[in-house]
Amino acid sequence: MNHVSIDAPVLRDVELSPVPRLNTPTASASLRGRVSLGVAAVRRLTAEQAAQGDEEWLDFLESESAHSDYLLLSLVCAFRPSDNDDPFVDAGLGIRLEAPDEPADRQPIAWSIAPKKRLAPGGGVGGRIALTAKLAIIESTLDVTPNQQQEQLFLVGMGERDSDPEWRFKATSSVPLIGDETLTVVVKAPTGATVRAHVSVAATVRQRRLGLIPYRAELPPALRTIDLQ
Repeated sequence: MNHVSIDAPVLRDVELSPVPRLNTPTASASLRGRVSLGVAAVRRLTAEQAAQGDEEWLDFLESESAHSDYLLLSLVCAFRPSDNDDPFVDAGLGIRLEAPDEPADRQPIAWSIAPKKRLAPGGGVGGRIALTAKLAIIESTLDVTPNQQQEQLFLVGMGERDSDPEWRFKATSSVPLIGDETLTVVVKAPTGATVRAHVSVAATVRQRRLGLIPYRAELPPALRTIDLQ
């Protein structure tokens, strides 16, 4: 098994703007200081990285290098409590991968994503990512017993082997939507292609006066679009 080091990013607050809804009260003010994103860390995964003793990974990457690049993309998303006790109910972070100069059948995909599910926040903001010989991201397992309900999951990741992976967060009766989470993707792309990742963030806040209010993040360019090359 191989490890790739990821530095802890500097987190930047993002503005959450209310989403207008027909015939439904809408919050008039944007929210700041509730969600932060780290500037993405991008690392190219090369065959040379595997030359430190893992022959299976080296053989795999060398066989793939003629037609595919593999890139590691890591983001940190942080949720903060409010001063007036308006909690997050749920949230989502999506990534849309594209190679603008490539045809539809040669678009990049999320080869592996992590985490796939979690009962409580705790991904941290740094450390090392463990990869198998086939470039799958290793994460701690989560056992769901028969009497546990799906709604108890704090985080679910989806979209592996697609171009639009996403993570959905949901507050539970025992775990509020507060904390930092590291989200990681191994991207498979055509060799030498220009690859971009477009990030979107949305959240729902329960307000005492208006009830459930959906918001979407107004991301600055440095956080909204990531050049993976």
